[in-house]
Amino acid sequence: MKKNYINYLIVILTVLILGSCEKDPKGTIYSTPGLVSFVAPTYYPALSDNDGKVINVPLNRTDKGAQLSVKIKLISTLPNYTTVFTVPADASFAAGEASTNVKVAYSDLSLVDPTSLAISSTTGNEIAVSLAFPFKLELNDLTLVSPSKVSSTTVNASKLLNFGAATAGMINSIDGWWGEEYSVDIKKAVGTNVYQVVSPFGYRNFAFMIKSDGKTVVCPNQIIYKHSSYGDVTMGSVTGSVTGKVVTLKVGAYTVSAGSFGGGIEIITLP
Repeated sequence: MKKNYINYLIVILTVLILGSCEKDPKGTIYSTPGLVSFVAPTYYPALSDNDGKVINVPLNRTDKGAQLSVKIKLISTLPNYTTVFTVPADASFAAGEASTNVKVAYSDLSLVDPTSLAISSTTGNEIAVSLAFPFKLELNDLTLVSPSKVSSTTVNASKLLNFGAATAGMINSIDGWWGEEYSVDIKKAVGTNVYQVVSPFGYRNFAFMIKSDGKTVVCPNQIIYKHSSYGDVTMGSVTGSVTGKVVTLKVGAYTVSAGSFGGGIEIITLP
């Protein structure tokens, strides 16, 4: 009886061991090889002056098999984006690799308009200026989409701008904040038509962009002065125009927390 009981335990133990072995994961997560997907529906790469003008966007596949090439299309409704941003070659998985990058080449950023101009203060009177360049990548053959179903990704590329050395320009603030006309230092961004006016009112720099049409100016709300009684003064609701080297900024209002000093005009002559 005791011997039969022991044999019974051995049989049960063998079944449990075999059952646990059958549950060990084998192969890939997905059963169908050769399927691909982007890592996420959005991607936020930072462009730099040292990136070789190439953006690497991650792409995965469901196996580690033979070499695989996948066609990718770049989509944008913004003017000139599909000319400046291109996918010059298929995305290629090497044999034995489950991940790769879609290589997006970009050329002269001054030929396209960023969707936003972000400005933040850094130290002293200095500011950091970034541009945003969004576009979309999509698998050309949607039958290759893996079960994750990430067949496309919105690439929100951004670039923190570097500025060249300051050179002399002029500001006419007679009908603006300062009430005078005088010389100012102006810095231009490397590779795009963005300018910083250096501490024109004895406080912080401010920046603006001339769009690719060479006529339209983008100047977001930004702090230009610290009032002794009312604190930070924001130059806001600005519209602008360009004639030759003369940039005219029509300021909707110079505002503080307590209200507004009204609007004005700042006329800048570029170097």
